[in-house]
Amino acid sequence: MDKAGRLAGKVAIITGSGQGLGRAAALLFTREGAKVAVVDVNPEASRETVDLITQDGGDAIALEVDVGKSGDAQRMAAVTSERYGRIDVLVNNAAIYGAQVHVADIDEDVWDAVMRVNLKGTFLCSKQVIPYMQQQGGGSIVCVSSVSGVLGNEHQADYNASKHAIIGLVRCMAQDCRTDGIRVNVVSPTGMATPGNKNTSSENLAPYVALTMFARLAEPIEVANAILFLASDEASFITGANLMVDGGVTAIQPSGNQLREGIAKFMNVAQESD
Repeated sequence: MDKAGRLAGKVAIITGSGQGLGRAAALLFTREGAKVAVVDVNPEASRETVDLITQDGGDAIALEVDVGKSGDAQRMAAVTSERYGRIDVLVNNAAIYGAQVHVADIDEDVWDAVMRVNLKGTFLCSKQVIPYMQQQGGGSIVCVSSVSGVLGNEHQADYNASKHAIIGLVRCMAQDCRTDGIRVNVVSPTGMATPGNKNTSSENLAPYVALTMFARLAEPIEVANAILFLASDEASFITGANLMVDGGVTAIQPSGNQLREGIAKFMNVAQESD
């Protein structure tokens, strides 16, 4: 491991890092020299991530945290600071999907659950970590939104509303923290090859994937690299920004030919991997 990496000497908290993008970011951060608090509501998943990190020579702790609970967010920040002496980076990645039904059919409890984890969780974790960053003279907060945070999708009103709101929250936090040496940014990825998409059939994924210029899902490490950049001092003059890691989805209006070719390409790859 390169102890003189891009995050050498820094301490990071990454929520939702028991699997998928969060795990990829945690592994990448420790390889770049950071000490990481692996935060997840699933304690077994967070311990698995920590095991992978320690096997790789890194330093990490596992914390069972429900980001939607103020007490849990407060404990997360306090334990991390007590263990490592500081908090330099917070990655707000924890999220859940919505009901995936017509807006008129979304159950109120489901709506509240999505907002509690995705939006309130981002707010609470940031609220608890910011004072530590203020005291030490700065830090970096990176939140994870989605292409669904800038576009509308059928049967995703709850999820999309939460992801739109995260982008607005980031811009406001960047303003509030501008004199504290704290940068606040957001990464908005397209669909990724994560456990969350494993139960989706190739036929259903193909039209969505074809909207990208590469006709494939993003690999978690590709999004983790963007998070690393914004977390690092290399992004020292970037705050309030929304970095799209979407394979060009929001930059283009794909032609019919592109969609047909993209679907065929993705299906061919899917069939070969079966």
